[in-house]
Amino acid sequence: MPEPCFRYARQSDAPALVALIEHAYRGEDTAGRWNSEAHLLKGPRTNGDEISTLIGREDSRFLIAELDARIAGCCLIQGLSDPARNWSSADGPADSDVAASSIGDVNAAYFGMFAIDPAIHGGGLGKQILAEAERRAQDLWGANQMVMTVINLRSELIEWYQRRGYRLTGATLPFPFSDTTGETTRDFHLTEMRKDLR
Repeated sequence: MPEPCFRYARQSDAPALVALIEHAYRGEDTAGRWNSEAHLLKGPRTNGDEISTLIGREDSRFLIAELDARIAGCCLIQGLSDPARNWSSADGPADSDVAASSIGDVNAAYFGMFAIDPAIHGGGLGKQILAEAERRAQDLWGANQMVMTVINLRSELIEWYQRRGYRLTGATLPFPFSDTTGETTRDFHLTEMRKDLR
């Protein structure tokens, strides 16, 4: 696989990002794979308004990885300077207070909406995007931790992050179920993972 070209998303990228995220998380052809959540949630993962809003926020960046001038992967990173502010991403606790993200010497950034084109999944691009996101969170906000939330039933995904230095903190948050999430069960929640960046 060639080396990816990284850049931040522009508003014109919003439709392509929505398509990539939907395909990676909820696509019919990804169902049954360890990186899919289609067996738990059938509704839309995001929408154009949410992505456009996040692109426009000063404390957020969508990091895009391009291969051959085509978007092959993405993630959202957000600076969390206020420990009491709410997370805005659909895979974070959208309407719940953040587990303390800026206490003492901890200055955390949030990582989410991580998606890889299923056609090239398994080629190592995910590891490259995660590492680049960690570097950029340090450069942008001086972050010394990265924090994320993962559905607790997604054990293979949790193990993937653990192999890259993330740890389960024990903090849990309710999943933001809604009229459109299309859940097949409500027997799950979000669990927090963190990594020290330096």
